[in-house]
Amino acid sequence: MRAASGLVPPRIQFIPGTHSRLLALLRTVPLTGTVTPRDAGCRGNLPERFYFPELDAIRFFLFWGVWGYHALPREENVYIEHHVPSAVASLITSLIKAGMASLDVFFILSAFLITELLLREKELRGVPDLKSFYIRRLLRIWPLYFFMIALAGFVSIFDRSQPLGWAYALSFLLFAGNWIMVFRGFPRAEIIGPLWSVSFEEQFYLLWPLVVRKASKRTLCQIATGLLVLAAWARLILLLKHTGGQAIWYNSFARLDSIACGIWLAVILHGRATFRVGRAARLLLLITGISAWLIVGLRCGLLDPVPTLLGGMFGYPLMSLGGVAIFLSVLGAAQDGLPFLKNSGLVYFGKISYGLYAYHFLGLQLSHQLLTRYHHTHTWTLSWVCALAITFCLAVISFKWLESPFLRLKRNKFTHIPSGADSCSDGDALPAVGLSATTAQVQ
Repeated sequence: MRAASGLVPPRIQFIPGTHSRLLALLRTVPLTGTVTPRDAGCRGNLPERFYFPELDAIRFFLFWGVWGYHALPREENVYIEHHVPSAVASLITSLIKAGMASLDVFFILSAFLITELLLREKELRGVPDLKSFYIRRLLRIWPLYFFMIALAGFVSIFDRSQPLGWAYALSFLLFAGNWIMVFRGFPRAEIIGPLWSVSFEEQFYLLWPLVVRKASKRTLCQIATGLLVLAAWARLILLLKHTGGQAIWYNSFARLDSIACGIWLAVILHGRATFRVGRAARLLLLITGISAWLIVGLRCGLLDPVPTLLGGMFGYPLMSLGGVAIFLSVLGAAQDGLPFLKNSGLVYFGKISYGLYAYHFLGLQLSHQLLTRYHHTHTWTLSWVCALAITFCLAVISFKWLESPFLRLKRNKFTHIPSGADSCSDGDALPAVGLSATTAQVQ
């Protein structure tokens, strides 16, 4: 990635005011008070369903940002050599680099949905059922997560260029995969690399229910603010020590901004099904979010070998605020003039996004090995198409035969707040959360 210039564009200076106006918007915007009616035939005592189909759909679009960042060249000269005009090449690489910020929307979604559903369960039962919560997380995340670790170990037996190693294996097994990457870098068994974000989210899932169980909503907001301060302080220390960009990127303490934003959104919007702002405002929020990400990709150099102090301190908060803007541009959009976001095809691909994310490195590797001896003017295109085909096939198969049996068990035995499209339908309709799931259902 091109080194940051050390100068942050002027619009970054307006973040505090933008943040204040955003909070004011959330408090005053018209809100709808309806959710999907409960199904009389399903566990009759369950409350109304909590479901946002558009959040499933947006997860599918966000996957493309992650995939593009990992699959496509990020150097302008690569495109210029293929006779792409330099201005177009710069735009292409900027968009690709902006794709790395897609992760932050996943983190926002995780914190928002988990907090909202825990608060609803707390109001329903008096206290969240922690045992059921942890079992739900286990049933949703662990099957595919541990399957990928086992697959990486199996591949390392036959491909000595991708050894898993005991240190990496044990760290990922204990959901500390991001921390081993902080100290030792990206694993040579590359197919487990994307699981670092699942490890990060699992650390949040382990601790946050204990906090919500005891804390008031006001206290939750104070804790979220504290997390923002902690993240900024952690990054400042790391940047002053000239820590590498990847070591900061994978550091749990340095990545708390988006988690904090998700908590704030959950508390502010608690109990509301959605909110209406109109298509024009949603478009403005979307453009604002993407613009923020473009600035981060172009100027902040977060993944440079040694990020600048200014780029590192402003880049992560700006990335999170851009994620908040994109999140708000989508929340409730299916009932606010953008019905295509509840299209069944988009929603389905959002539901299998955990698999798409988990398998996309494997798809890229298999595609490269299949086409490594094939030389053609369109080798790039063929490789990408092949990688995507492999990734989608694996995700569909995994969702149907590996994940869905556990989802059905989770739905039938351990769910207090129904949050899927249809709690009486087949388990394939049930997603999960964060980078490890889909957004419609987190419990």
